[in-house]
Amino acid sequence: MSVAISGSNPAYSLQSVLSAQIALLTETEQATSGSRITSAAVDPSGLAIYNNLETQSQGADTAGQNISQASDAVNVAQGATSTIQTALSQINNLAIEANNGFNSASDNAALQAQATQLAQGINQIASETSFNGTALINGANAGNTPPTAATAATTNNDVTNAGSGVVTGVSASAATTSGTFSVAVDATGNADVTYTDNATQVTTAAGSFAAGSSTTFNGTTINFGNFAASDAGASATVQTTAANAGSTQPAVSVQSGANAGQTTTVSFANATTTGLGISNIDLSNPASATNAEGQIGNAITNLNAGQAQLGAETNSLAGQFNNNIDSNNLASAASSIGGTNEAQTATSSAQSTLQQQISIAVLARANTDAGHLNSFLSVFA
Repeated sequence: MSVAISGSNPAYSLQSVLSAQIALLTETEQATSGSRITSAAVDPSGLAIYNNLETQSQGADTAGQNISQASDAVNVAQGATSTIQTALSQINNLAIEANNGFNSASDNAALQAQATQLAQGINQIASETSFNGTALINGANAGNTPPTAATAATTNNDVTNAGSGVVTGVSASAATTSGTFSVAVDATGNADVTYTDNATQVTTAAGSFAAGSSTTFNGTTINFGNFAASDAGASATVQTTAANAGSTQPAVSVQSGANAGQTTTVSFANATTTGLGISNIDLSNPASATNAEGQIGNAITNLNAGQAQLGAETNSLAGQFNNNIDSNNLASAASSIGGTNEAQTATSSAQSTLQQQISIAVLARANTDAGHLNSFLSVFA
């Protein structure tokens, strides 16, 4: 510790006392407040840097709160889609039960009523699921989804006596509509084809076709295998899905960083019956029930994709939250600039106290010496 000892000059000693008192006041304020920069006069440039770092740190903390809220919203949506997944499985079971030629009309009507009730429940869940007033799974915040091409898939294909399938291949085109083709070999050895449209639930006879031939109906081409009259009763089912133009719905955006432009978007799939493609399930007869199974299968696929998207968004948000170390780093940097070094401040305070005491003592001695000199000189006046 280095302490300057003032000379006997009273003016110098007084200045030393004042300087020590000012230093003590500053050091006391630093020690009690925990801040080294108690005013702009202490460190002008340091104060500017400190304030900027503090603002950045607080902004990062607030962004972390945004990420947490977004994660909560995604969790709410995941819970709702899980409930809808259960309802879809129940509707699928009803469609399988309706695909039974031994059912009476009243049996299928009862199954239809249950399916309709479940579909209404799905729409209610989709419309009422929200987070702080923001709709989640009704399609309002589905975000941009890319267009998809039309598809055609053979979901059932019996093997004929010749060793091939009733259907050997299918292909979709831009003109393909959504529906179900039912192919059955009749007693004459031809394949009778019907098509049930998803939109209208109307079943149309597409024609009767010979083995090895092909046909194109509503944009879908079907190639037939080798079969004969001995294969009567063999069947195949082809499920088709029309092309989808995609959507340009908005997504929910949250600021996930301290700086402008550091945002994250969260989107939620449309889980209504319209969005899932099951708004007109028909279980009135086996053909319609078969078509309904195809619709429900596509709906489950779409919902699974939506749930996978929510899962990916949950992981992304969690990663951003866990890796958002900007706040800690910024706070640490600000503290190193603006925070009080307690040990150093204590040492400086002790030094200033000693300096003050010495300066006061010197000043008192100087005043005393001056008083004796004046008394001595007065004798000779």
